[in-house]
Amino acid sequence: MSATRQVLVDLGRNLVAGFRLAFGFPVSLLSFRVSVRQLLLLLALGMLIGATNDYVRAGPQPLLSVHAIVFEGFDVAVLLLIAAALAAAYRQPHLRLALPVIVAASDPALGVVNLLLALPGNQGGLFGYSIQWAGFWLLMAWIAFIYWRAVAIALTPRQPRFWLRSLAGAALLVAGVPLAIWANQPWFSAMPEPAAQQARRYANPATEDVLIKQPQLLYEALTELEDERPGVTDLYFVGFAPYSAEDVFRKDIEVAHQLFDDRFDTDGRSVVLINNPGTMLDTPFATVSNLRATLSEIGDIINPDEDVVMVYLSSHGTRDHKLSIEFPPLQLDSLPPETLKQLLDDAGIKWRIIVVSACYSGGFIDPLKDDHTLIMTASAANRTSFGCGTESDATYFGDALFQHALRFEDSFVKAFEQAKKQITERERSEKREASNPQIFVGEQMGKKLPKLEAELRKRRSGGSI
Repeated sequence: MSATRQVLVDLGRNLVAGFRLAFGFPVSLLSFRVSVRQLLLLLALGMLIGATNDYVRAGPQPLLSVHAIVFEGFDVAVLLLIAAALAAAYRQPHLRLALPVIVAASDPALGVVNLLLALPGNQGGLFGYSIQWAGFWLLMAWIAFIYWRAVAIALTPRQPRFWLRSLAGAALLVAGVPLAIWANQPWFSAMPEPAAQQARRYANPATEDVLIKQPQLLYEALTELEDERPGVTDLYFVGFAPYSAEDVFRKDIEVAHQLFDDRFDTDGRSVVLINNPGTMLDTPFATVSNLRATLSEIGDIINPDEDVVMVYLSSHGTRDHKLSIEFPPLQLDSLPPETLKQLLDDAGIKWRIIVVSACYSGGFIDPLKDDHTLIMTASAANRTSFGCGTESDATYFGDALFQHALRFEDSFVKAFEQAKKQITERERSEKREASNPQIFVGEQMGKKLPKLEAELRKRRSGGSI
């Protein structure tokens, strides 16, 4: 018999023995084939059954989470640790491998039953989403029974206090179940509504309904901007999240937009441009053309000698210092700092606060800096920043600056220093290479900022200018 065939035969024997154990049929230690190879195969099979179960439960358009591998590793580590502890306590070294193999061989029984009851038409059953407490405790009792039999079969039967030892070992294994539940992360989860409805209806931004809607959205956003107020230093906010594949950039912009409307008096004087499947029908696209139109409109309605425009950009950045703009299948131009400067110059915007949250964003400073500009970047020109990803709620820079520092600090420069300190401490604790956020304050802007911040503070407190 070939080696591969023997491995498969041993796997089949382990699965049969595991099912007999789980359902109370006679089985012995000799029924199992104990080896490291068999343990790895059984663990992989259990992982496959679990992923399939999660996929079925998630329903249409399930979202994959690779973080589930962390839970799987945690679960295996707990099992191996308990087996090692029992082997040392009972002075039976074979338990270190035998017990994990037996448990792993019986786990597919739980997984298959769970999978069958998760199929369409069965979701209201014992293990469905409407699981009742009685069903939960029945499941726990079955798991306890499986673990007790696994320990009893793995132990040498004629050892003293056999029954006490088997029950104690089972209790230790059952004690690990709450830890597994706490750390559980499904492989697949249901797409949240109404995003799921929209994604099903609009597969991509090139859909005709979306393309027809977009010009209207931009027109409405720009025509709703309020004019500047004579004698008042108005602050205008422009948010730009152009990378569609990750929600974190949209989240960063939305948090900053709400904060500035609430705390920095930009309500009625703010525009956000976002590339994201969930905002295609209510928010203008984040493209260079739309950014040009937005800045041009703002330039027409402000007092250029008095008012300040803040532009916050959040996306991936490239080593050659360009901001990534992507919304497949649309073919969109990236945004280098030289283009951003040209857009601002053409719009006649003199006083500028520019915040760039992206890798290598420090490369935006030299092309954009002048006496009337404040620039804050998430990283140095040769460093990456952190916090992007499909499941991230905020980039490190967006979180530190907009969700923490600027919520309480009136000074933009002081808020940046606080955010930089928070980011540095976080990166050090996570043993990451420092992103080294950068700031530039133009000479004239350095004189204007205290006056702007004082006016904003008075308006926020209800005082007169």
